Amino acid sequence: MKILFLYPNHEGYFRCPVGLTLIMTIVANEGHEVKLFDTTFMASDKSVNNTQMEKANVVKPVPLDHFFNKVSKNQIENNWLKLIKEFSPDIIGTTILEDSYQYCDRLLGLAKSKFKIPTVAGGSMPTIVPQVIIENPNIDYVVEGEGEVAFRDLLNALEKGTSLDKVPNLWRKDNGKVVKNPLVQYLDMDEIPDQIIEFWDEKHFRKPYDGKLYNTGFFETSRGCMHKCHYCINRAFQVFQADAGLARRNKSINRVIQEVTAAHKKMNFGLIQFTDDNFLARQPREMDEFFVRWGNEVKIPYWMNTCVETVNEHNLPQLKKSGCVGIGIGMETGSDWIRRNLLLKGKMDNDFYMEKFGLIAKHGIRYTSNSMIGTPGEHEEDFFETVKLNKAIKALNPDVASFDITYMAPYMGTVIHNIAYELGLMEVYKKPGFKGMCTKNISMRVEPVMENPCMSKERIMELFYDFADYVHGRKKIPEKFLKKDSSRKFADDTISKVIYEAYKKYINGPVDPATIKQKDLSDFSYSKTA
Repeated sequence: MKILFLYPNHEGYFRCPVGLTLIMTIVANEGHEVKLFDTTFMASDKSVNNTQMEKANVVKPVPLDHFFNKVSKNQIENNWLKLIKEFSPDIIGTTILEDSYQYCDRLLGLAKSKFKIPTVAGGSMPTIVPQVIIENPNIDYVVEGEGEVAFRDLLNALEKGTSLDKVPNLWRKDNGKVVKNPLVQYLDMDEIPDQIIEFWDEKHFRKPYDGKLYNTGFFETSRGCMHKCHYCINRAFQVFQADAGLARRNKSINRVIQEVTAAHKKMNFGLIQFTDDNFLARQPREMDEFFVRWGNEVKIPYWMNTCVETVNEHNLPQLKKSGCVGIGIGMETGSDWIRRNLLLKGKMDNDFYMEKFGLIAKHGIRYTSNSMIGTPGEHEEDFFETVKLNKAIKALNPDVASFDITYMAPYMGTVIHNIAYELGLMEVYKKPGFKGMCTKNISMRVEPVMENPCMSKERIMELFYDFADYVHGRKKIPEKFLKKDSSRKFADDTISKVIYEAYKKYINGPVDPATIKQKDLSDFSYSKTA
């Protein structure tokens, strides 16, 4: 069979999506013919605006304009239709993130209207809300969860003309009815094949870091996260895919070393970026094995994200020695109350973050503290607690410290989405294929897409753009925010209590928005311009 894959990347991120690469790899290994339509470098303008990150010293300026072909949106669509006509695929596959879903739907709709080719969608959004995506008239099949086995079995069944009843993780339309097949257990990660990275334009591997462009390889050593944060889709996987088994799984260290080494022989990487949500969440003996073997056998600098509790005096010297050049840590906020009660980030407080960042700073590894603004229930006072904590973390070692901030995003399937939906803090679609989804295209850097009754959208955006200036001291923190109000008297109002009570309802995780009764916040003197 001939399969055309669509990567609807409209924000210019260079990284190669590991999940889509693996699906294409498995399909190709089965003997099917594969082509990729990648929109990353077709943008009419520079899609990624690094201004804020450059101000914050997260990234250093690197010219990137020459990577983009600068064609119009109409030309992109024409190229898409031209490829379909020339290649004549038997099926079109795509991966869907909520950020790119509307763009993806546009391209799939064009294909449907002109060629009537079956389409299948997988990825994080179809996994979390398959019951929503399957209603999209431009999508015929949805793969819920891991697609490596499901996509393979779907293609084989379609090719042979056999029943689709035994294709795992599959949602489909059958005579106007939606049919859902059972979930299978999550994969043993050592059974996942090496990526065929040659599917991608070499520009995808030219990632800027610390003022230079590196030939960068993207690899996963684990999947999932054990934490239950209200803003994260990993919690949705835990709740909605409980039948699939333990969400958090690791590749063996031997398998990681083998995969990276094989790819490095082809690509000559100058940097490795691990895509794991929580890289260091292994048994210490496993990490010890990784550090020794990476330092002796691979010897490529690497960057990763991890949770703050995983760094310690034992692994930090080994991280440094083995070639770790950067650690990203999600701190989210400097308000202990918001972190504990609204975001559900366990018992981690500011003192704990200072202790852990202090250890990283002592060992001289570059670190980035990642924060968010716009959480429903966040007040301006809370924002300046975030500023003060980042200032303190920067001061630990200014030579290696950096920080970043994004807008809180109400992704489908998260508790934050449930809260925003219940309290009417965002406009949502009601049309098939989009029900419950925010009508504004989610972006964590362009603008907030949901209201926060405790701060106006205009003020949130102003503070977002001034964040780096406050942390670097180019702007002074207002006098009234220099002291912390531990009693949170500033938050003692009716609307704050309503929001907090809403959060407490979702202590056990997110629910299907269709089951939520929406409130009318006008009863609580709520004003979107307050």
